[in-house]
This record gives sequence, structure tokens and C-alpha cells, in this order.
Amino acid sequence: MKPSLPDAIDYREQSPEVQERFSRLKERPVVLSVEGLGKTFPTPGGEVTALKGVDFEVFRREFMCVIGPSGCGKSTLIRILAGLETESGGQVLLDGNPVAGPGPDRGMVFQSYTLFPWLTVKQNVMFGPKMEGKSGSSVEGEARQWIDLVGLSQFENSYPHQLSGGMKQRVAIARALANRPRILLMDEPFGALDAQTRAQMQSYLLQIWRNLDITILFITHDLDEAVFLADRILVLKANPGEVDEIIEVPVPRPRRLDQSIEPEFIATKHRINQLIHPESEGKEDTLPFARMTVEGDDVE
Repeated sequence: MKPSLPDAIDYREQSPEVQERFSRLKERPVVLSVEGLGKTFPTPGGEVTALKGVDFEVFRREFMCVIGPSGCGKSTLIRILAGLETESGGQVLLDGNPVAGPGPDRGMVFQSYTLFPWLTVKQNVMFGPKMEGKSGSSVEGEARQWIDLVGLSQFENSYPHQLSGGMKQRVAIARALANRPRILLMDEPFGALDAQTRAQMQSYLLQIWRNLDITILFITHDLDEAVFLADRILVLKANPGEVDEIIEVPVPRPRRLDQSIEPEFIATKHRINQLIHPESEGKEDTLPFARMTVEGDDVE
């Protein structure tokens, strides 16, 4: 039976343990600061504003998810943070320094599999440090450490076409971490995976995050994924993309898959859905089909 939203639970209610966790989080240094960020694109019909006045901070070792309706500028935002797009206004600061172009201080994992198909797992992970001018046995040794961290040591000499989708994304995470970035940026990295592999990858990612000094900003369109992974969730509005709300997730850590039926989880998910789909509250979408069955031949 699908769980219903408990009337007595508010997503802002937090246990003393959760309150203490957020208090400690906000005492940490700010790693990423986004100030008045805007982005416009020229089109034949005039300028289109993708992002407008976006402000938020991400603290050291925080796991922040970004979610919003289609067209809210999630991917544009993360590409600007990665230095792959330039902003039209505002600024992005990493450890207080302006972001100008890509750099090893930011690791990036995309939804699509971006491994070099002609390189082995180990060679893919070694690629970044080599581009930074490192060489020798130390680079190979470090690559093996990252490969071991994502649980793929027995596949270090395999090629991407020999790996499953989940394994490819684990290699992509190891490759992004090999440069020891200050922040890991992830653009719907599990969106192309089946449900079972996706849940497994979420668990792997939390284990990696728990054991490394790494901050994560994670783009997703999946409400359950956002609530399961995040400390805080940045919800964007669409047209243009603006900050709607930043939600402190009241679900205790460490997270477990069975927490998805607990009141705090359900209430938080319900609040996100209210923000993303306010007009659909209590309504069902209907399709403009004419009836094409025999009268009385009903299925419900």
C-alpha cells in the first residue's frame, strides 16, 4: 500500500540529532558561493533567461542536491559551476576565488558515459593527474587506490565496453576524484541506470562521500534520490531559474533505503512536489482522447 502523507508531520520538524547535525554543518567553511548568478541565451525570438539571481552556499563536506521542474536551468547551473559555460551576471566563488573556466579543483561526472573507450579503467583514472604533469609509479599507485575505493580493483585492466553501466559510472567517479577536487559536481549521473543499479550506486556514493574529504553538488530530477542523498536540497523555479526554497532534509543519517516510508522522508518529498508541481495539487492530468471501446467494456 502506498504510504500517505502524515497530517501531523511537517517537513521542517527536526529531531535534536538532526538539528545538531545542521548546526555543525553551518559552522564549517563555505567551499562554494554562488552570488546573484544569471544566464541568458540569444535566440531568434530574443534573449531567453535561463537563470536569474541565483544565490546559495555549499559548506565543506556538505551533500547538496539541486532539483526543479523541466527547464529550470539545473544543467546550465552545474555547467557554469564547472567552468564549461560563462555566466551573464553574478559570480561563482570556490574557496573565495572566482571560477573562470574548468579546473582540477572541480570534478565533474555526467549522466552519459564519458570514459575514453580506448583506455583501460586504470588509464582512464590516471588521465587527469597525467594532464596535470604528474608521472611515474606514484600516479599508477594512486589510480589503483581510487579504483579500489569504488570497488573495481579486479577490473583495472578492463576497457569501458567490458563494463556495466553502473561500473562505468564508478570509474567516472574515480576519475573525477583522482585530481583531488575541492568539490564533486554530478549532473544526473544515475539517470540512465535501471532502478536496481541506481539504488546500488546511491549507496556506493554515500559510502565514498562518508570516507573522503569531499563536497558534493548533485543535480537530479528524482525526488526520492534527492531526499535520500542530500543534507540540503536547492529547489529551483522554472522560466527563469530562480531559487524557490532550500530545504534542510530532516531524515537522520546514516541513510537506509527503508527510510523512504518514514514520515520525515514522505513529508520532505511531498514539500518538494508542492514546489515543483503547485498547479497539480489534488488534480489528475487527463489526455484529450475520444473513447474508442465498446460501451460497457470498462476496466475500472
